[in-house]
Amino acid sequence: MNRFLLIFLAVGCATVLFLSMPRPAAAEPILAAIVPADLPRYKEAHKAMVQILETGGFGAGKLKIMMQAPNADKMSIVNSARRADSAGAAVIVIYGSRAAQALAGEQLNAPLLFADVYDPVALGVVKSLTTTGAEITGASSKTDLDSLVGHMLKVTGAKTIGVLYTKDEGGAEQQLAELKKTGVTIKAENIRNPGEAAAAAEKLADQCDALFLTESIAVMQQGPTIVKTALAQKKPAFSQIPDLVKTGALLGLEADPDEQGKLVGVHALQILQGQKAHSLPVRSAKKITLTINPGTAGQLGLTIPPDVMNAGQAIK
Repeated sequence: MNRFLLIFLAVGCATVLFLSMPRPAAAEPILAAIVPADLPRYKEAHKAMVQILETGGFGAGKLKIMMQAPNADKMSIVNSARRADSAGAAVIVIYGSRAAQALAGEQLNAPLLFADVYDPVALGVVKSLTTTGAEITGASSKTDLDSLVGHMLKVTGAKTIGVLYTKDEGGAEQQLAELKKTGVTIKAENIRNPGEAAAAAEKLADQCDALFLTESIAVMQQGPTIVKTALAQKKPAFSQIPDLVKTGALLGLEADPDEQGKLVGVHALQILQGQKAHSLPVRSAKKITLTINPGTAGQLGLTIPPDVMNAGQAIK
């Protein structure tokens, strides 16, 4: 009798006997994660988010994580989100400006969380950092590009900066627009796919005093190759791409991907516990580090001024 529940219902003069099994435990909620191009910075953020979820009680057996690593084009990203939505995802987490911009206007049942998005307001992803205007929120990785350019000019005295970006990638275009406001002469090359990066870097290094790498996915995929190409022509590279300085870039101003993942992990916990995405403000990066490569400076015959060195963190 403990495996069955007998329910007698009287309907008029008839008695109906129902034999029912106990109700099964509720299915695990699904968190879908969309990681375009499988970039290391996105994977690091995702790992940190999962750790927060586990700490908050949504570890193995309590939450199903549906991972997808689509190509960086809009249709691939949208199709991944639609698959996750059809699977009944309780929340969809997306990484990077490209994915956030692709999905901002998409009609989905699941709320969206984004991580590592350079400027979600300028991209039209949210109305403001405090009031998102839709079931979407997350973490912004925006850093002070003016400050980074200022440090670069102190070190190099560059007059012309070559910028590698990708047209129609909002984060990359926003960074290019900000660079054009610094007063330095800018020459830009549109990198449509990773295969174009090395040739474009070589062209710009021949024409410019320094190279800036935007957060374009194609540029990020070829970051170390671009840096190597610049160094071969004795030109420094700088960027806001995490860990690029470790590969030989001279300077970087980086929002920590681990922090990005943790910020989004807190939001994911709140949504899984019943809060609405639109009620949660966009969280902004706090762990922002100016990274400096003294070895690259020496290779290029440059001296890092004391004020720049004191403002940053030298890598070995």
